[in-house]
This record gives sequence, C-alpha cells and structure tokens, in this order.
Amino acid sequence: MMNNYQVIMAVSGAVFLMGALLLNYNLYQLVAIDARARGMKHPRLWGAFSLSDGHGTGLVTYLLFRRKYARRTLTQQESLEFSLYKKKAQLSLIIFLVGAVPLIVTGIYYLGLN
Repeated sequence: MMNNYQVIMAVSGAVFLMGALLLNYNLYQLVAIDARARGMKHPRLWGAFSLSDGHGTGLVTYLLFRRKYARRTLTQQESLEFSLYKKKAQLSLIIFLVGAVPLIVTGIYYLGLN
C-alpha cells in the first residue's frame, strides 16, 4: 500500500513531467520562429536540435550559431505567435517548478535524508 510520501511523489512527478514536456515544446516553437526570422535553413530542425540533450548544450550551440544571421523584423503573425509561446513557456516553467519542489522535498523525507 502506498503511503502519503509516495502519493505526493507520484502526483508531483506527473506535474513535473507535464511541465517539462510543455516547456520543451514551447522552447522548440520559439527557436523555430527565431531561426525562420533569421533565414536559417531548416528552422524546425534547429528547434529540435536545441532540445537535443538534457544539459542545454543544443540550445547554447544554437544561440552561438545564430549570431551569424541577422534577424529580420517579425511579421505581425510571427510576433503574435512568438509572444504567445513565450507566455506559454513561462507558464510551463512555473508548472515544472511546482512539480519539482514537492517532488524533491518529499523524496528527501521519503529517503530519510532530512
């Protein structure tokens, strides 16, 4: 039978995972819009590459590589999409943290590391 710690860890783990997936999706969209605005070839591939590992090196590589390309002014539609995905990414980060904090704290108590 599951005790309270395990239930809290399961729920907060699900929220954590949902926040992480939403954050990655929104970050992918932001990078793709930015790459398209800079005239880079294969903007969706750059979006996927920016999420390539859990250490953030894909995103750092993109941020360094994109400096070679001047960014044109976003169209009204692109600007609207960019700000929408930016707000969604911020919300996703909040969801991610709301899941992470109780997961870590409960995990510490569950393992008896307090």
